[in-house]
Amino acid sequence: MSTSPGIAPERVMVFIDAMNLYESLGKKGLNINTNIDFYKFACKLACPHRRLIRVYVYTGTYDQVREPAKYAAQMKFISKVQQMPFVTLKTRPLIFRRGGYIQKGVDTLLATDMVSMAFLNHYDLSILVSGDGDLAPAVDAVKAAGKQIVAAMIARSRSTAVAQSADQEIRLDAAFFADCY
Repeated sequence: MSTSPGIAPERVMVFIDAMNLYESLGKKGLNINTNIDFYKFACKLACPHRRLIRVYVYTGTYDQVREPAKYAAQMKFISKVQQMPFVTLKTRPLIFRRGGYIQKGVDTLLATDMVSMAFLNHYDLSILVSGDGDLAPAVDAVKAAGKQIVAAMIARSRSTAVAQSADQEIRLDAAFFADCY
């Protein structure tokens, strides 16, 4: 009797641009709860037939001295994320310019991780949760490494460049997040 070897499930890593996601979910976007459990969300994105390796969440952080209240609130978020299984949080300081804060280096960090991990063969499929068009070259680089990439985006923040570069697109809506808390 002949047996065929089992096929190993695809190894998946999920890369989440937290600020892009939160702006798309919050009051100016879908107007739904932004208190996402990133592990549950990533498992749903990966589907049950794939093996979720790790979830990376990227965001900017407030300065403790300049913005103590915002920093304290953000530390609650950071603490919660650090307790999620298989989730790694990566941050860069927010930069204060012209009366407001901007993220600098967060997209570069996400892109560098996604591309370097592709070339290091850490995953078979990556899922990028961001509608930031600046990430389209990183999507192309992941494909050049022989990996597959899915872009998961909310219509409000959807980048045509990322959608066209990705192998597949998942359009996220309020219903998708119903069981991700």
